[in-house]
Amino acid sequence: MRSFPPERIVCLTEETVETLYLLGEDRRIVGVSGYAVRPKRVRTEKPRVSALTSAHIPKILALAPDLVLTFSDLQAEIA
Repeated sequence: MRSFPPERIVCLTEETVETLYLLGEDRRIVGVSGYAVRPKRVRTEKPRVSALTSAHIPKILALAPDLVLTFSDLQAEIA
């Protein structure tokens, strides 16, 4: 059974990464989009697991996320 609220989050867009950092929830993020650049420290703190329309699914699954945040129909195939 997964936990609530989610403790392990993968963000496949830069906006969700930045929002979680601004909310002080960056400890929950376990993987990010390769486009994530804000805050600057995200590039060294979190593993990159995706681009906008592609993702490394085995890497994502290995992170055992409780939640994966995607964007629009552009990432429907990934979802």
